[in-house]
Amino acid sequence: MSLNIYSIDFDNVIKSRYITASTNYKFAIEQLVPLISRLEIQRNIQDSKFYNRLEKDLVKGCIMPALTLAFIDPKGIEIQDLEEMRVFLLKNIDEGFILDGIQRLNTLSRTFNNSPELNIDAILFLNIVICSSMDNLLYRMITLNNGQKPMSARHQIEILTTNMFEFEIESSDIPVLNEKKYKQKRVKIAFNKADFVKGYLAFLANSTNIENQKIIEEKLDELIADKILDSNVTDDEIEFVDIINLINRFSEDPSNFKWFKNVNNLIGFCVGIKINYPLLNNEDSESFKAAIELFEEAFKSFNYSKIKVGRMRRTLINYYVKNWGTLRNYQRLELVDVLSQVD
Repeated sequence: MSLNIYSIDFDNVIKSRYITASTNYKFAIEQLVPLISRLEIQRNIQDSKFYNRLEKDLVKGCIMPALTLAFIDPKGIEIQDLEEMRVFLLKNIDEGFILDGIQRLNTLSRTFNNSPELNIDAILFLNIVICSSMDNLLYRMITLNNGQKPMSARHQIEILTTNMFEFEIESSDIPVLNEKKYKQKRVKIAFNKADFVKGYLAFLANSTNIENQKIIEEKLDELIADKILDSNVTDDEIEFVDIINLINRFSEDPSNFKWFKNVNNLIGFCVGIKINYPLLNNEDSESFKAAIELFEEAFKSFNYSKIKVGRMRRTLINYYVKNWGTLRNYQRLELVDVLSQVD
């Protein structure tokens, strides 16, 4: 197969391999076009009239702008030899994602079907990113797509998690979440996909303010994208899958399981845990349960008619988890006093 590797570098921001390469249209049509559907089509295929000019130019022999491919594979990060990288990419091409160039690939495919005179041996340049985690891949996706209307940060996270995890139908009483080809662990806690996405959004944005009816949805998505880009997610020592595994362990206790099923609890926890993961990772399900029961007793002291309960719950759980080492040892009234001062 035609695949040439020119350089292998390391992206210090997303801690990933960055490869420059080239192939030809034949390889792209056979191997890359099928990858379009791997992310449930990141952006809807636009009306062909927008790409009629490119279709004509391809037939004339233009050089199509480079495509960007991505892979999630920690083993690929270690490869530095050009030939070894070429073999690795050819072997794993079916696991790739098209980060940038879906419309161009679709146009190439249509041109191939409509124009026999297309030179399928023409060169096509590729930029390839190999990430160790989907957190870093999402960061790169958002930097590539932010500002493009059809592709919000929320949508990007939803389609990538759909590809990485298996969800049973959401009408199920227990919609089990199971990882696909990532760490291959079955998760005991059952998330509705929408709740899972909210938890992931909160983690990446480092903010509990991911739902706000005062802001129209389009602007809220822009705000979330900005928060993600400012949150230094690529510097985090933990990945979201680590948090899910921690929740999974705590949920061995049925009452903890029930607690995490409240999406506001999940959101607050997913933000606060970024600060205190090592500390909470040393807790067992019983000690976590005791600390959560303390929080719930304190939260009952709030006048629900005077607060927005969901928003306040997210905010206070975030604060409680961030200050876990201190607050979990407070007496109930002491905790009420401290939490009542949180904005």
